[in-house]
Amino acid sequence: MALGHIMLILTLLADGQLSAAFVSTADQAECEARATAIAAILKSGGANVQQIQCLRGSQQFARFSHATASAAPRHAYELTVRDGVLTARPVDSLKDCTPASADAQHYCASSTQTLLAETAKQ
Repeated sequence: MALGHIMLILTLLADGQLSAAFVSTADQAECEARATAIAAILKSGGANVQQIQCLRGSQQFARFSHATASAAPRHAYELTVRDGVLTARPVDSLKDCTPASADAQHYCASSTQTLLAETAKQ
C-alpha cells in the first residue's frame, strides 16, 4: 500500500456530533502550510475546530464541496490514527463505531465526503 499525505480536520457540529473532512496534499510541508491557513479560516468563521492533523494514509476521499456540504448526505466512519497513519473504516452508523486499542487515536465521525479507494501499490 502506497502512503500519501492527508489532512484530517475534525470539527464539532451544533448537535455535538464530530465531523471529519479529508484533504489530500502532495507532501508534509504542503499539508502543514494548508492546515495553518484552513485553521485560521475555520476559526474566524466560528467553526468549533477540535483538531487538524497532517497524517499519512492510503485512502482517497471525494473532494470536499463547500457549495453542497449543508445538503449532502453524511457518511459514518471509524477513524484510527496509529503511528501517524490514518485509517478510515466506513460503518453503517456512528453507533456501530467501536473503541480501538489504547495505542491509537480513535474517533467516530461523520463526513459529507465518500471514501473512494485505496491508493495502489507503487
